[in-house]
Amino acid sequence: MRSLLLTAVCASALISGMAEAAICAVTQGTDGGLLSAAGDEPVFIEADTLIENRADGSYMAQGNVVARQNGRTVEADELIYRPGTNRVIARGNVAIFSDNAPPQFADEIELDDALGEGLAVGFSTLLENNGSTAAAFAVRRANGSLELTNAYYTACRIETHGREPTWRLRAARAVRDTDSDMMYYRDVRLEVLGLPVAFSPVFAHADPSSERRSGLLFPDFGVSSRLGAFYGQPYHWVLSPYQDITVTPRVMANVNPLVELEYRRRFWSGDMAFETSYTRERDIDSDGELLNDAEHRWHLFGGGEFDVTENWVWGFGVQLASDDFHMRSYDISETYEDYPGIIEPAPRRLMNQLYAQGRTDNYYAEVIASGVQSLREFENDDQLPVMAPLGELRLNTAAGERFGRLRAIASTTVLTRNDGVDYQRASASLDWQAQFIAPGGLVFEPFAAGRTDYYSFSDVPGALPGNTVTEDSFGRVLGYAGAELSWPLINSTGAADTILEPMLQALVASDDTESTRIINEDSQTAELDETLLFDHNRATGYDLWEEGTRLTYGLRSTTFWGNNNQLRGFIGQSRRLDGDPVFAANSGLFEDDSDFIVAGEIDLGSFDLMARTRVDAEDGTLNRIDLMATYYGQRVFAQIRYFSFDDSLNRPGPSEEIQLVSQTRLTENWSVVYNVQRDMDQDVNRRQEVGFRYRDFCTDFEILYQRENLNIGNLGPSESIQFRVTLFTLGGIGSE
Repeated sequence: MRSLLLTAVCASALISGMAEAAICAVTQGTDGGLLSAAGDEPVFIEADTLIENRADGSYMAQGNVVARQNGRTVEADELIYRPGTNRVIARGNVAIFSDNAPPQFADEIELDDALGEGLAVGFSTLLENNGSTAAAFAVRRANGSLELTNAYYTACRIETHGREPTWRLRAARAVRDTDSDMMYYRDVRLEVLGLPVAFSPVFAHADPSSERRSGLLFPDFGVSSRLGAFYGQPYHWVLSPYQDITVTPRVMANVNPLVELEYRRRFWSGDMAFETSYTRERDIDSDGELLNDAEHRWHLFGGGEFDVTENWVWGFGVQLASDDFHMRSYDISETYEDYPGIIEPAPRRLMNQLYAQGRTDNYYAEVIASGVQSLREFENDDQLPVMAPLGELRLNTAAGERFGRLRAIASTTVLTRNDGVDYQRASASLDWQAQFIAPGGLVFEPFAAGRTDYYSFSDVPGALPGNTVTEDSFGRVLGYAGAELSWPLINSTGAADTILEPMLQALVASDDTESTRIINEDSQTAELDETLLFDHNRATGYDLWEEGTRLTYGLRSTTFWGNNNQLRGFIGQSRRLDGDPVFAANSGLFEDDSDFIVAGEIDLGSFDLMARTRVDAEDGTLNRIDLMATYYGQRVFAQIRYFSFDDSLNRPGPSEEIQLVSQTRLTENWSVVYNVQRDMDQDVNRRQEVGFRYRDFCTDFEILYQRENLNIGNLGPSESIQFRVTLFTLGGIGSE
């Protein structure tokens, strides 16, 4: 093999004009194998044969030709350089590689003397983000733009054995414009599996190498029993590298159009986002019938969070709606995935909050101002509180291995209502806990706590008609002390390891002499489970105080075997030795002997089965059953959950329900989805979804049938069929 050094002019030509250089003379080197020109970067070329034609002054390299310069490489079967006409031609399996550009391929390529423009036959190139394009004939302009004739573009893998790509754009002419970072087409058609499905005289989309671009996004469309046929066309508008807006007009057959808008912005210290919708329309029932008079209907969700220091952030969350049924009517989710904040909104309630939060290893602090809007049909917003402020400070101190951990907590809450009781509370507490391990592995954990609360109420209704107590204020001092014993016992048989851990907790709490004067705001619910059973203070907030003496006992077991297989089990109960009940009858803690908590889980990797039950201590009634099975297979994912509550507990919502979420892969790319939520009390499916999904390297397509039967206001059962299509790299369609 012989070697040849050419000037940068030849290198630039071979690299499709990626470098710009002046034309220079080529002279014979002293060793007969070197061609050089002063002032230009040389190119090293390898070939099986090197021929110099002295008649016309041309040079030819043949056989396994490889040219390299500055991290760029050209491979070809044959390369010809003609100084007289200033042409460089590469033929046969031409491949062009560069450190900063995708590879390009051609049957033949020829560049002019300026080395900025060139022609290629049988051209193809890989683009960023898995894009690829090919053309029968290509012209490269001096600025790097490509003009393609009889071209196609796709982000799919180019399959062998004659299989067509999932989709591609085929055009009589296409231009890859490097100035605008766009790709433009004329007489273009969209082919799916080789079959034409859509045609347009002109079309454009963002170059795969470009950053976020303004343009049309993929639409969503379908048909609904409530809205009729609908079509939504998003337009994404990039305002700057750090902010954008997406506007989506939605047209529906049964109702007036609606417009949705989403705004996002990043800052050096954080980010914020908002979404909103607006229409002017009457109420809609489940059949699409219009009721009442037309009104302005809208919603606004959003928020942001920002760093103040390394340990402190502040943020806000906004959730507002014009009425209770606007979002449900137009199938807008009442759950905002990007909602920040410390307080999580309850179902069918909207939360607005402003907060600051700080944390280190030794302290946690938060302060919140918050208000609530209810979407529940029979709930009066005037009776819901404005919470301002809510504040809490926790200070942790490690007192050493012998003295355990000491924690101080200060908390305050102020609730104000337009209609109802105004509530103020301030609390300060100190709690201590330590751990000692005796010989043999017996774990002894003593603990103690003391707390003082101050309450002030106004607009308090009296116990008898006409007897109104408008104000009340008082304080109380509370405390508890106790200890917990546990003894983890380990048994290893070689095939499996088992940990058996009996636990016993004894706790004595002071009496609450002011319990009858306290209006319970923060401890409305308590759902007994394995975690809550051994809590020192089992109330969810400050207002309830569980007084008296109680014993809590339980047994936990864990077995490990094989490849991370596990079997876990728990049984436990609490017994109140003295003191009055403070929790509701449906909590499992009302009687002196609490419900038994029985829980278990088996985890076999691809299969997981979990069971949690609450068993009445007196008659063995199953007050609660919660079962969930999950299977992850190569073709099947399924999760089924069943829960039921004893009807006599008067728990809101259905007492028995079953939920199924499943996806079954029919082929490598096709899957069927089926989800259902069934109310066993009413023997009706509340939500049901069934559909097909296709997903491969370049495409995501989904057709989904949905039925909802929640009976909220005038919104009875509704049905819809939705289509969702995403062709990867075609997210921005159009131009700025």
